[in-house]
Amino acid sequence: MDYLKQPVFTVGDIDEDINLSLPPSSGEEYIKRVIVEARQCADVVVANLDPSCMKNPTKAYVETLAGCIQAPASLGPTKEWQQYQVADFSKLRLYISQLKDEIVIGKRKWRPPNIDLPDINDQTGWLDFCLDNEKKIEPTLNTLFCFNQSNVEQILEYLVQFVDSKRTIEYKIGQWLYALLVILEQPLQPDTCSCLRSLARACSIIRADSRELDAQELGALNLFICLVARYFRQLDLADP
Repeated sequence: MDYLKQPVFTVGDIDEDINLSLPPSSGEEYIKRVIVEARQCADVVVANLDPSCMKNPTKAYVETLAGCIQAPASLGPTKEWQQYQVADFSKLRLYISQLKDEIVIGKRKWRPPNIDLPDINDQTGWLDFCLDNEKKIEPTLNTLFCFNQSNVEQILEYLVQFVDSKRTIEYKIGQWLYALLVILEQPLQPDTCSCLRSLARACSIIRADSRELDAQELGALNLFICLVARYFRQLDLADP
């Protein structure tokens, strides 16, 4: 490795008193100027800063959202119940994923149903599509397979916003939420992860409300908190 220390070319004698204010007359003189300037530089340089010119640290403008509200003693699910729900949900996701793969490779035939889907940016249209009892559109696989992942993520966001604002989960919206979670692909996009966390928090707020909850609604609230926390790995939101 000694050859790396050998000079590439010789620049000759260097005049330390060279006038650096004048332009170099040749390439060799330019190299000599560089060497002279390098020798004049200190090995360590310390900058004198004026503390008065420095800005005070600004506070973070994004506030950390709180986690889930702890369930009242009589309303929280058991650990065994949560484990069962996660296992059942995982099996269902695997089964549906296999069905979709069979459709893609042509092993299973599927024809899109004749339904009119709202524009993806039409939030009101999608809420009517999912929740209007007169239209009688159910979240069947035949319907769900019409959605790409962008549709799934956007519709899920619309429904979570609805739950968060209305502070209730009716049976039909629970059906749609569960169905969309089943076909939601991983890894999650940051916005989708935030959406799921909002769903879990909204469910915990509804559950902690003083009003009476029937068994069906309580089960749905506990289920969505469980799936978001334990299946989608938002463990800080999990019930104990």
